[in-house]
Amino acid sequence: MVRRCSVAGCNSTAGLHSFPADLKIRRQWLHALGLEDREFPPRAGVCKLHFTRDCFSNAMEVEMGFSTQLALKRDAVPYAAPPARTPPPQRRLAPTMTREIGCQTEPVSSMYAGVQVNMKPMRRSKATQSRVANGTCDTGTPMEPFTECPGATSTPVKRKRCEVSTDDSSYHQDGSESSMNCTRVSNEVLHHKVTKYIVYEDKLLELFRRCPVCTRSVVVSQTIIGTLLRVKQHCAYCEYSSDWSSQPMVNNIPAGNLQLCAAVLFTGSSFCQISKFLDAFKIQGISESCFNKHQAKLLIPTINWQWKIDQDDAIENAIANGAVTLGGDMRADSPGHSAKYGSYTMMDLKANRVIDIQLVQSNEVGNHQQMEMEGFERSLSLLEERGVVVQSLVTDRHTGVQKFMREQKKDISHFFDLWHMGKGLGKKMDVLSKGKGLQDVGLWRKSVVNHLYWSATTSTTGEEIVAKWSSVANHIQNIHSHENTLFPSCLHEPLVGDQTRHWLKPSTAACEKFTAILLSPRLLKDLHKISPEYHTSGIECFHSLILKFSPKNTVFSFKEMLCRLQLAAMHYNENAGRSQASTADGDLRYSIVFPKFKHGEFMATLTN
Repeated sequence: MVRRCSVAGCNSTAGLHSFPADLKIRRQWLHALGLEDREFPPRAGVCKLHFTRDCFSNAMEVEMGFSTQLALKRDAVPYAAPPARTPPPQRRLAPTMTREIGCQTEPVSSMYAGVQVNMKPMRRSKATQSRVANGTCDTGTPMEPFTECPGATSTPVKRKRCEVSTDDSSYHQDGSESSMNCTRVSNEVLHHKVTKYIVYEDKLLELFRRCPVCTRSVVVSQTIIGTLLRVKQHCAYCEYSSDWSSQPMVNNIPAGNLQLCAAVLFTGSSFCQISKFLDAFKIQGISESCFNKHQAKLLIPTINWQWKIDQDDAIENAIANGAVTLGGDMRADSPGHSAKYGSYTMMDLKANRVIDIQLVQSNEVGNHQQMEMEGFERSLSLLEERGVVVQSLVTDRHTGVQKFMREQKKDISHFFDLWHMGKGLGKKMDVLSKGKGLQDVGLWRKSVVNHLYWSATTSTTGEEIVAKWSSVANHIQNIHSHENTLFPSCLHEPLVGDQTRHWLKPSTAACEKFTAILLSPRLLKDLHKISPEYHTSGIECFHSLILKFSPKNTVFSFKEMLCRLQLAAMHYNENAGRSQASTADGDLRYSIVFPKFKHGEFMATLTN
């Protein structure tokens, strides 16, 4: 028998939630639904349409796709009629940023210690007389505002016991404070843009040791919640009391705690590194559990939400520009042949923008060798479903990708990346040059790789590329006339004096083995499909950037890895179009670097 909603007039079967076992909460459900006189079978339930979004503890995770089952809060109570749903906010508009200014003490002439005012957190409690309207989360995730707090008198009054919920713990506060004049104002200065200072504890507490009314000593107590410091004053002589907070609250979360978590993640750092720094400096920080909670509940869904918006823009621009040339390549999360994750990047080579990222776990496909093929198929399928017209594709010489394109995507021109071919050829030469009596082969490495680039960029057909490339087998033997009519002789002038090279003698082991590499049948076959215009150098730059956000020597969960890949992609797309830096005279600027793969040689790079 199919389970249906027990509310009269509602026959929905989706998202049913059983009646609670707690008799008190069960009676609240029955009273709210007008069902006190009815009896229900043990499997009766109420569908999700009779609950507001606030009734679920994981509503954001479900909306972002990280969870499929809605989880009710313990004290959630349904409504008899499905509540009116507010339309979702426009995806491309930044959420309105508002906050509450409240709970300032009476102005006094002797001293004023107000740095940032405290806002009363919202929590459902019988002792709470009103609900403070907190601002939206400044990380970019839309959140529902609460009811605005009504104004109160301007004279000090005793405050009733109020239960406050925080991100690290729950605590109770007693005493009195100056009443508030809560006025909703536009958040002209966002919390994350306010300048912060390093203040020593003893210097800060000096501001609270004297009563601002009678100037006598007061009782001072302090509460620490992560980076938040709350200081309460109470004067036994004039009954003055105050409650000061070092930072505002954002939806019941101290703004400093949330911003510290965001700063760690958004800059590609790790909690371990930041925690060591704060401990060495004796700066009050947050716990690892607090960081993990904010990361999972707020930051990761926010980054995922923002990446979807940026990806939609990139796809729309690609569709508007007509036929697209894509470049694809995979990056493993760890060195060696035991990678757990493989991220496949698809880039629009004309626009130089990352257009899609697919993260594949090795146990999804059986082993790490199948991750690249799986990520490639997922990414290409997604882009074609979104309406992207793929004219050509540039990848490495992965045999699985070659077979897939040859059998299933015959309408897409498939090219091989020149950089990958040059890299593979250079590695083979390095291995060969380590053999006994074969050291002279290593002297030709740079010249041969440059000749490959020259052959590909100056040719118009595949046959011409092969003809130019094959000539290098004669050139290394000091033979500069060739049998191929497409390239009958070398174009350089006669080499004399210092221009002469370490020519290889014909029929020697070095010459024969080197020639076998240069004229291997597979290499000559693949030269016909070498990319004449676009290359995947941008993808390699992006993979280098990923190391900043996701180092290969650090282990991350699947969600954390995907989140950091999305951060890296947004960072790359944001800076891909930057112009080259120039001097005051207008000359372009370059930097000299000594990369490891150059083995001590330098190279010039652009300066942005």
